[in-house]
Amino acid sequence: MTIPEPIAAPVPQQRPSDEQERTPSVYGGVPSPWYPAPQLPPEPARGYVWPILTVFLVAATLIALAGAGATAWTLRGHGNAPTAATWVGVDPHAIDAVLQRRAEAVRKKDQAEWMADVDQTDAGFARRQRQEFENLTKVPFAELGFERAGQPAAKMAAFLPPALLERYHAAVKVVPVTVRHRIEGVDSKPVATPWLAVFGYAGGRWLVAGDGVGKDLPTGEAGQPWDASGPITVVRSQRVVAVLSADNGGAGQGLLDLAENALRRVAVVRPGGWDGKVLITAVGDRQIFDTYFAESQDRIGQVAAIAVPYYSTVAEWTNRPAYATTRIVFNPSELTAAEAELQHDLTHEFTHAAMGPVTGPYTPRWVVEGFAEYVAYKDGRFSAAGIRQALDGLAITTFPDDKQFYEEPRNYVSGWLACRMIADRYGQDKLIAFYEGFQNMSEVESVARSVLGVGRVELEQQWRDYVEQQRRG
Repeated sequence: MTIPEPIAAPVPQQRPSDEQERTPSVYGGVPSPWYPAPQLPPEPARGYVWPILTVFLVAATLIALAGAGATAWTLRGHGNAPTAATWVGVDPHAIDAVLQRRAEAVRKKDQAEWMADVDQTDAGFARRQRQEFENLTKVPFAELGFERAGQPAAKMAAFLPPALLERYHAAVKVVPVTVRHRIEGVDSKPVATPWLAVFGYAGGRWLVAGDGVGKDLPTGEAGQPWDASGPITVVRSQRVVAVLSADNGGAGQGLLDLAENALRRVAVVRPGGWDGKVLITAVGDRQIFDTYFAESQDRIGQVAAIAVPYYSTVAEWTNRPAYATTRIVFNPSELTAAEAELQHDLTHEFTHAAMGPVTGPYTPRWVVEGFAEYVAYKDGRFSAAGIRQALDGLAITTFPDDKQFYEEPRNYVSGWLACRMIADRYGQDKLIAFYEGFQNMSEVESVARSVLGVGRVELEQQWRDYVEQQRRG
């Protein structure tokens, strides 16, 4: 919530998918217009390739794109000219063995075993792998496993870094991996996050050689706390596990106190129906936060924190993912915000987590975000004058459409007032039932009639009248 000119409350990034029963969406936060906010603190070059080698590379690429189980590897003599070509089968059992050893290495905290399966030709990648191992060993896993996922080879080939294709002479493969894990004391069921592992064939075996790249990576790829480029520290309370950069560990206790208070405020409205515990990533590494905004880089600076729903399987790799939990990821810039702002952000994002099990593709954005603001401001800490200022010039006609919701940040204000109006007029229980109604019905008209006894037109009129009351103060 720390931006030069405060606009509206939390803003999410949406990743719509009509084919999925529940879509992986990301909800984020920015300052509210009636809430004071401080200012923000201030293709690799290709080498010379002989014609005959090119033939083998092209053939191998075509085979890879076709999903074949073998890869071409050209052998060279002491000169530059290729001397032989060998077909190297992609052995899934060998890949599985590497993945199993990685999980074992983390459990045993054995860095040597972890690095034994890493191609260390690239010193930078090797350094990042050592850091990832150290970070993984600090996360309190109740369980951790790396599982190869079945995805089309052609689809995965699009994520292969060109430099690795050149280095391994096509004896290289992008392997989709599900990182299945459960955080001790937080998760009641396993959570699935994606990793696009690049395996290269060297020294007679398959080694981890890199990570997949591209703008269409699955949600959460390279965005987990252990992906931080520097060392992390973990602090925890009864219901919260927070991951911070090691050099910012001193802020951990204050963040935990705010988080526990936020959970208490959410529990007043939503006492059950979810785990009531959260994992917060609050590292100073921009990459972790930025990875969730691949398609909207211009919005990164406007978002304070995001709530990321995760599932029992990687959502983009299955048709009907089952909801597992919601993680909270902070924008590094927000970590220096005023305490009141952090408290608001945490309460808002935890509300998304609490409502995650009943949030589906048909739940309107004005309901999702308006309800989170309703909970965050339920204690009455808002300025009537600020509301009037936020509403100045905003046309209140019909409920905001999902497609345009984020184009007008003040839609958060109108969505909040719509939810508050429903709670004031019909009762908080009816507001919650209205939210939950979109699990089985897709239209405001049908949900409103079923839960509130009025149609959409009448509900919108009640909302407009309520907003006018706020304008008049």
